[in-house]
Amino acid sequence: MRAWWIMLLALAGLARRPLRVALTVLGVTIAAGALFSMVGFALGVQRQAEAPFEKLDLLKNIEIWPRRAGAEEADPDDPDGGGMAAGRDSEEITQATAGGQTREGAVEKEPVVIDDALLAEIQELPGVALAYPEFRMGDVEIRFQESRQRCTAVGTPRELGLLGAGGELIVAGSFFSLASRPEVMITEKLVEALGLGSPRGAIGKTLTLRASGLARRDDATFEYRTEELEVTLVGVYTPPQPAGAFLGRSILLPVDVMKDVPGVAVSPRHHGSGAAAVARGYARAIVRVEHPTDLVKVEKRLKEMGLGARTSIGRLQEMRKFFVFLDVLLAAVGTVALVVAALGIINTLLMAVLERYQEIGTYKAIGAADGDIVVLFLTEAILLGLAGGLGGLALGSGVSWALEVGVNIYARGQGVEEAISIFSFPAWLSATTVAFTTAVAAAAGAYPALRAARIDPIRALRGE
Repeated sequence: MRAWWIMLLALAGLARRPLRVALTVLGVTIAAGALFSMVGFALGVQRQAEAPFEKLDLLKNIEIWPRRAGAEEADPDDPDGGGMAAGRDSEEITQATAGGQTREGAVEKEPVVIDDALLAEIQELPGVALAYPEFRMGDVEIRFQESRQRCTAVGTPRELGLLGAGGELIVAGSFFSLASRPEVMITEKLVEALGLGSPRGAIGKTLTLRASGLARRDDATFEYRTEELEVTLVGVYTPPQPAGAFLGRSILLPVDVMKDVPGVAVSPRHHGSGAAAVARGYARAIVRVEHPTDLVKVEKRLKEMGLGARTSIGRLQEMRKFFVFLDVLLAAVGTVALVVAALGIINTLLMAVLERYQEIGTYKAIGAADGDIVVLFLTEAILLGLAGGLGGLALGSGVSWALEVGVNIYARGQGVEEAISIFSFPAWLSATTVAFTTAVAAAAGAYPALRAARIDPIRALRGE
């Protein structure tokens, strides 16, 4: 039988029971829509989580921190990691040296100090583009005329602009100049909050920063100090989502300017005395490589220098492991719903076989082969799956759109002005959903099709 003739017969067979077929397609549509929207949600969350890494070009960064030689690898920001490891190491050394006795192998070693000299040495390593201290201060006042706002200040090297990092986030002005001038970059939200007008019109205006904290004296002691600094606004930027919800009131300062801000270059973790303390230097620093392929060798070299090191791409890979698990979990839940819908397809086609018993016998009597009957009923199953898959795309997209609208309305009520996108529907997901739904429908139609092919035409024509 010709393909177009089988297609017409399949359509005619489905049209005979429109209500039953419509309910079957509806079941497939709901299952396909659930599968489509759940996987789209997982992909959307993953996209939002990875966006800052890509837009800020963080995949070339390596975080480093002081680490005692021989101590376990740990992040000092982890309360169960570096701090505890250093404490245990110091305690073991103290016990080993008590009473003038030194246990074999218990040798007290000073941790590597991350200072400007070491950063300059690191920057000369092959594959390293920049090495700079990581500065962040969460309570800085920025003022323009009578308007005052509290913000978070982040230190950024001036040379970073030459590497093109984060350039697409700048909406007005430019990155820092290479001259040693006090400059600042602020977000669009701060431009509005400070009454600076439009982002373009704000460029070149002078702002005042006020910060308080501990500052190191020349005699290596500390004093609490409050200072004000006038800075020139050179650029306005928009933080990437979802970080924009947290960094909407952040400012960027050149590293050389931020070094002199009170409370920035002093870490309470390193104020103690003894082997566990770092007398001077920076708590953390960032090493930026020239190309992602340099990450492994540079990280290895940094660890050989006695530093703790962790790549940003390592963090991203850990996140992706979680999202792979989430994708599989949600896809499995959607597949269960699709299997249930496939039972409806089996029921619909089995009923069709019983109702068209004599019709099938007639087809076989006039020359239709068993394979033709199988193809006919598989075609009907595939049409049900295809219609349900396409309907699932429409249903999933509509439900996802409604959920996003509701989430954004709620977020705006909580003070989050940036639009939140929690779903992602790439073309491959749409195509895969329809193809998978059609394949499941074809598998569901296999048994009814084989049963129809086994009908004896003589008995069917007799009505037995």
